[in-house]
Amino acid sequence: MTEHHRTSEWSKVRALNRPRIAATLPAPCVDCHRLVSSEQIWQVGHIVSVVIARAMGWTTLQMNHPSNLGPSHRRCNASAGGKLGAAKVNAAKRAKDRKPSW
Repeated sequence: MTEHHRTSEWSKVRALNRPRIAATLPAPCVDCHRLVSSEQIWQVGHIVSVVIARAMGWTTLQMNHPSNLGPSHRRCNASAGGKLGAAKVNAAKRAKDRKPSW
């Protein structure tokens, strides 16, 4: 879990946006684009992920703006975060293991 998701601010953002998003269900999942219904287990997810938004220079307010949030299947949301985390770890490992050019 990233520092962004550990903050109490993110808990407040989720709590404020969950009813708004629930009112729009069924709606497409922000990760897999299949419909999320109110009977399914779902979470509030970012349309543009936090990692990508930070790389683009977005502020926290921009990342957590309601226009960047939507429903996500719990499994899709966890999978998307895991893929981004694994890519970051693997890139750091490749950089560390890179041999000198001489």
